[in-house]
Amino acid sequence: YFSRVKITFNKKTIINYYILNQINFVNITPDKFLIIVYEEGDFQNSLLSKKNHYFEFLLNNKKIDIANNFIIPNLDFNDRFIFNESHFGKNEISQIHKLNYKYKTNYSILIHSKKLNGLFVLEYFLIDKFNKYKIGSNNLRKINYEKIFNDVYIASINKWKIINSINTSIVNSLECKITINNLHELKFVKELLKINPIISRLDLKSIKLNENIYDIVFFGNIDIFKNSLIKNRLDIILKDNICIIKII
Repeated sequence: YFSRVKITFNKKTIINYYILNQINFVNITPDKFLIIVYEEGDFQNSLLSKKNHYFEFLLNNKKIDIANNFIIPNLDFNDRFIFNESHFGKNEISQIHKLNYKYKTNYSILIHSKKLNGLFVLEYFLIDKFNKYKIGSNNLRKINYEKIFNDVYIASINKWKIINSINTSIVNSLECKITINNLHELKFVKELLKINPIISRLDLKSIKLNENIYDIVFFGNIDIFKNSLIKNRLDIILKDNICIIKII
């Protein structure tokens, strides 16, 4: 026997429970991670290359679940021009950010694999626009590629959750101008702000032609707030203590 069970839940009620009890939560899902592997072997090194054994495994096993969790680079000359061995250990974040931009993602996983005295010494990092986070390491006699990619994916997800967690004990406020072209746009933007779960209060301060000013009270830090707006098709500009919100 088998059955199909459909489960429904009220997301807003659950989030309100987290906020009321000051429980941190994540209300977005991650994009796929761009996977980058620097392999140092006995005779040659390979970074963004099809000769890299890690990429060879992913390319030959595209149907397995773990391969679908990553963005696999093209492994072409352009990739190696953007990020190569000369950047490893210096200018890493800025160059990997360029790769992230190329592949339309915000996060990369960097695996550094080095063969040393018969051991494979591995270090794993999660990299965003500004930071490089070490998420694990291993010393192995034998490489099990599928297990390595599974382990590094789980570690990356756990770190991503910490980075993107909304701290419900932190409350911030901004005075923001909402630029609109007509009343229809204003209504649309207000609805997007009202359904944003991390916004606690939205108070109108003043009305001008094509511009309304609101006091916005929200949970968590500015980066989390900004990302929540982008996910809802809104852009925010923060400069010189001026906040402007507009439709993307």
